[in-house]
Amino acid sequence: MAGYRWLMLALLLPLATSTVFAGTIHGFVRDKDNREPIIMGNVWLEKSPVGTTTNTKGYYVLSSLPPGSYEINFSYMGYKTVKKKQTLKDGEDIELNVLMEVEAISGEEVVVTAEEDEDKLDIKPGKILVQATELRTVPQVAEPDLFRSLQMLPGVATLSDFSAGLYIRGGSTDQNLILLDDIDVYNPNHLFGFFSTFNTDAVKSVELLKGGFPAMYGGRLSSVLNVHNKEGNREEFEGVARLSLLGGSATVQGPWKKGSWMISGRRTYLDLAAKIANVDLPYYFYDGHAKFNYDIDKNNQASISFYTGDDVLDLSQDGTDINLKWGNQTFSAQWMHLFSSKLFSHFVFAGSRFESDSKIKFDEVSFGLLNRITDLSLKGALSYTPSVRHNVDFGFEWKKLGFNLNYEIVGLKYLNKFSGNYLAAYFQDNYHVSTFDILQAGLRLSHYTDGNYTRMNPRISWKHLLTAQSNLTFTYGHFSQFLNLVQQEGISFADMWFPVDPTFKPGSADHYIIGYSFDDTRNFSINMEAYYKNYRNIAEYRTFRGADENLDNQTAAQNFYSGTGIAYGGDVYIRNKFLGLEGWIGYSLGWTKKQVDGYNFGKEYFPTYDRRHTITAVEDFWLSRKWRFNLAFKFGSGQPYTEATARYAVLKPDGGIYYLPLEGAKNIYRLPAYLRMDMGVFYRTTFLGMETELYTQIINLLNHKNVWFRRYQTDKNPAVREDITMLPLLPTVGASFKF
Repeated sequence: MAGYRWLMLALLLPLATSTVFAGTIHGFVRDKDNREPIIMGNVWLEKSPVGTTTNTKGYYVLSSLPPGSYEINFSYMGYKTVKKKQTLKDGEDIELNVLMEVEAISGEEVVVTAEEDEDKLDIKPGKILVQATELRTVPQVAEPDLFRSLQMLPGVATLSDFSAGLYIRGGSTDQNLILLDDIDVYNPNHLFGFFSTFNTDAVKSVELLKGGFPAMYGGRLSSVLNVHNKEGNREEFEGVARLSLLGGSATVQGPWKKGSWMISGRRTYLDLAAKIANVDLPYYFYDGHAKFNYDIDKNNQASISFYTGDDVLDLSQDGTDINLKWGNQTFSAQWMHLFSSKLFSHFVFAGSRFESDSKIKFDEVSFGLLNRITDLSLKGALSYTPSVRHNVDFGFEWKKLGFNLNYEIVGLKYLNKFSGNYLAAYFQDNYHVSTFDILQAGLRLSHYTDGNYTRMNPRISWKHLLTAQSNLTFTYGHFSQFLNLVQQEGISFADMWFPVDPTFKPGSADHYIIGYSFDDTRNFSINMEAYYKNYRNIAEYRTFRGADENLDNQTAAQNFYSGTGIAYGGDVYIRNKFLGLEGWIGYSLGWTKKQVDGYNFGKEYFPTYDRRHTITAVEDFWLSRKWRFNLAFKFGSGQPYTEATARYAVLKPDGGIYYLPLEGAKNIYRLPAYLRMDMGVFYRTTFLGMETELYTQIINLLNHKNVWFRRYQTDKNPAVREDITMLPLLPTVGASFKF
């Protein structure tokens, strides 16, 4: 019967809207407690397929509705569903703003899940939306970390316990577009790659698109990570402070007369503790987030946000001076304007800068490396909704990019400077073809000035609604990338970005994705996707250089070989919320292969991040209103490595010899499987009138010896192989205070 009503409404709605002067209902959906926008909230008409989702500002619109009485549902998992009755007259445009209240579950005050339950019009394959509260449900080393939490999702691989890099569905880390309040972050790592730069207390939501992303995003080949900072509490002042074995952080937020603000800061204190203990450990990192919002009027909102963060190592010992400093600075000025209830616009003027400065001096001999990226961007994103069945997105992007790469070798300096402009425009049409079928077709046109490269990137997706709870999706997309990364595993501060130029063409990739999802809207959901990607003009760094090669005014072709690659596989993502447990289980199966002329003798090989099987599980359980328990499990089959086959002698200047390992074919062997289980116990109480949470977490509870890499003692014959392992069983404690 419900299906019959759907069909009748779908047939009658176009006729009705063509014979009467249709009306519109629009507004903003926000959290009742702090007036933060509800991102990807669901808005739909009772007993009909007509619906939409809120955007990043919490805005929704239901256009071209025939006159009549409606019951409108507003839902988001973790919040109480709101139902509003509204009568609409001919040609009427009604503003209906809604406040949603958090739904307490099992004594927990804030429980938010990552999936939307009535998402009918949105098509984003591989999408996972994570709220900040979820980032703290995964046991972590010392403190919650955004990238460590994302590494527990299916389709996201990592190289080691010491790497926060995200390798998504066979893509390398530089193929991820990472945005913080709509501006690129180029090296989002602290502690040599151990932590990410994002303080979870400052973050409101995280959207991960694992592939096939829509036309509004571009410039990368694999995925999009879209991070939004909190806007700040519009109702009252509040704050949270955290202490861990690594460092401390504090976040405060509150209202002002015309909006809200949020300020957050974090710093490690191992260097300070080391001084007290008379130990030389001159390393620390810090970061800070700030955001200020100005609610001009009901049709205009403005905001400005900032991020700054640096890692600093200043070591002087035995005549050797090592000075390392690397970090990011960003700003983002945004303006949201409603031209009309049907035409939403969002404009961004933003800047991003990453700089890595390394200086080493011993015996009056100095070496140095400076890498700097400057990005100044202007973006516009507009969305026009002529009817509840039709939505058009279009916009533009301009970037002025500058790159510096300077070497100092034994006092001699070599300077490299690159610059270019990236321009893009996109158009995307989302059309509800029938009651059960949605078509999304888009086109992104990109141009990079250094090399005069123009690329056309079509995207198309189709969603078929099997039932009100399940659907099938089919997606194809073509993607281009105009930057490449020189990556040194284990020392992420030394990562160096090179733009394309006339000597090296942009990379490209095609994504083919088929997916199935089911969501019972209460306790269980499952998402399954299979994918195939082919890559062209992907870059592999040239590690060997000619002795007479000039280090001034380098070209991209001097630094990279060009090749091809494929990645294919599938992943399963299961959400659960029953019997007091809330969390997810994931499984990934994948293959990644590359073939690069001039590299590995031109033969096909598996990159180090190729991992055949991965199983993850994260579960959170409330024992009572005070006690919470969580568990995280990860298994991964062995990743490839290159086995040494022999040793060879090298002559020293003094006539002596030493031995080095001779590597065999690249990555044809596999390390042992990875296995790790983490556990956390949390206790809520009050301290000095503040809500306080004390916790203890145990990393690698089973104390499994996970192999990081293998090295060889070549001074022995035969050489002795030694396994270097990752984190052992590691307990950690901490506390948070809410005021």
